[in-house]
Amino acid sequence: MKRLTLLFLLTLLAAVVSAQAPAPKNAELPAYPSPEGVWVVLAKNRPEPGPGTLLGARLLRAAAGSNDFREVAVLRAATSLAELRELAGQATIDALRAGLRLPSDEAVWTFVESHPNLDSYGVHGLSMNLRRALGTVMLDASAAQATPGTRYIYRLAPASGFKPEKAAAAAIKPLEKTVEIGRRSSLPRPRARRSLGRDSSVVVRWAARVQPGASTVFGRVYRQGPGEKSFALLPGRLLVRQVRDSAFFVLEQRVEPEAMYRYYLEPLDFVGNPGPASDTAYVLSVTPGRMPLVQRATAHDTTTGIVLRWPALPRKAYLAGIEIQRSRDARGNYVRLDTIPATATSYLDTRLLPNIGYHYRLRALLPKGIPTPGTTSATAFASHQPGTMAALLAPVALTAEPEGKGVRLRWQPAAPDLTHDAYYVYRGTSAQDSLVVVSPPLRGNVLTFLDTTARNGRREYVYAVRDANQNMQLSPFSALAAARPNRAMPVTAPLGVSAYAAGSAVQLTWDDARRDPAVVAYRLYRRAASATAAASPARASDFTRLATDLVSPAYTDAAAKAGQTYQYAVAAVDAQGNESPLSPVMVVRVTGAPLVPPGQLVARPVATGLEVSWSRPAVAPAKGYALYRRQRDQPTAQRVATLTAAQTRYLDQTAKPGTLYIYSLSALTPTAESARTPEISARR
Repeated sequence: MKRLTLLFLLTLLAAVVSAQAPAPKNAELPAYPSPEGVWVVLAKNRPEPGPGTLLGARLLRAAAGSNDFREVAVLRAATSLAELRELAGQATIDALRAGLRLPSDEAVWTFVESHPNLDSYGVHGLSMNLRRALGTVMLDASAAQATPGTRYIYRLAPASGFKPEKAAAAAIKPLEKTVEIGRRSSLPRPRARRSLGRDSSVVVRWAARVQPGASTVFGRVYRQGPGEKSFALLPGRLLVRQVRDSAFFVLEQRVEPEAMYRYYLEPLDFVGNPGPASDTAYVLSVTPGRMPLVQRATAHDTTTGIVLRWPALPRKAYLAGIEIQRSRDARGNYVRLDTIPATATSYLDTRLLPNIGYHYRLRALLPKGIPTPGTTSATAFASHQPGTMAALLAPVALTAEPEGKGVRLRWQPAAPDLTHDAYYVYRGTSAQDSLVVVSPPLRGNVLTFLDTTARNGRREYVYAVRDANQNMQLSPFSALAAARPNRAMPVTAPLGVSAYAAGSAVQLTWDDARRDPAVVAYRLYRRAASATAAASPARASDFTRLATDLVSPAYTDAAAKAGQTYQYAVAAVDAQGNESPLSPVMVVRVTGAPLVPPGQLVARPVATGLEVSWSRPAVAPAKGYALYRRQRDQPTAQRVATLTAAQTRYLDQTAKPGTLYIYSLSALTPTAESARTPEISARR
């Protein structure tokens, strides 16, 4: 029995399967790099103390290519509450106490002491810190301080003083694995699926395809709320739910009512390595059944068309407009006639045929043109007869200037008009743009209006005013006036940054943020990679600006140096020079292109010696060239000249007449020399 126990230990420590079969040739140590260091997973349940136990097994580490192994961790299990705090951390104890509904930390330790099986802990069994306290994993925390791209060899060794039997020890092949620190996870990119908002809560769902060898376990969520300039990491993590070949994440959160929120998700593998971020989900925290509806709409015929009127909608920031639909059949077949501002309370339909009855349907719109549930309709019979009243004159002396966070309009009537009913203020974004009504009917002697719905402080708005008489006839537009409101406008950070090394250059792309019309260019930032990625959003002051005024969402960094690891981030810039927060950081290691010698080496005799020439390469070597020469009876060539990168020929004046010389050429960098060209010969 003791022999079987010893063989079982050797199987885990040295990849020996049993006394009847040799160890697999390709057995690897289950070691996984992560932001906390390198985790090594050895067992599912806590090892029992005694002969043949795993406890005390040692983790050895050496630099890649070296055999200088040093101990970096020892497998141990907590034997007291104090050791549980040391190995698992107080945060893990608090989570177990809340999840298992235990009254105290001592009760948590009693539970851990009597439950060695991870299955007893439910979702908490995914915690690497808990598994460390149970003695099923080891952590090399010092690897977290290594430079990204560093490669280590890990080896599992028995506990100090463990002496296996000679027959078993002879079959041992140590478990080893080479890992690279800082490599980006190959997890699939999630996509936002369905989002639902209610008065005080939101539900957001993401989905991703399951790929072989890439196991998504968690997701961390970033949110941007109303008035916030950038995304912030939410506390806690989402647990993935896998159904066949798809992985799903669901976020449920309490939020402020009647506000717009933006979310994106970053997937994590089981040791915490992040994958590519998802696209952005937009959620409005309003219960659909409680959204305002257009009610009590009426329609009546006038000399200029059919006039629709309705009570004003409540002023809600999430209402984007009112959609007017029309049909000749009350049973259906409605088509969209127009979309007007949410502040409007009337509409004049002039696109009519005589003696035709029209049915209308009106509904409020949310951002992105999403309709609110529910509609209200009104019908009217139109028999349009053109009016005989004198044409109205356009208002005059229109001015526009910023006031507070809005734009103040003032104007004067062109002439006294006894039939005057109201003025209407129109707004657009340019003289060529279509103007839309932004004011309610301004009745009586009102000759001013404050537009508080002009919310883009980077845009200059164009205004005009029209006069309406009691028959709903409208005057021509007044002369235009323009103004820009005094509103500070944040610029949204670009997302979807990706990068890869192409030889000694780095190719970068990102999602085009110019769907926001205010974004006119990008700025690219770079810095040498630190040991770990920053936990908080990156700041431009921590980087060196690499490029400015980029119009296209792509860039080639030809100044990158081979063998270096860089972090890149992108910012968007508006027309006023305001810069967005930086995008999520992308880490790239530049491997560099191989150093090759020049081609087409030629040697010929000239009057003063032997001339050696070669073709200029597409990329000149950093330092230059080395020219080698030997005679036929000399086995080894000697360097006769070190040349600059600009040279393509050399005159060997030391060559003796009648002697055959053999030449070869290599390329040089400050730290390396390429292979030599094939040898060529010439006789002076």
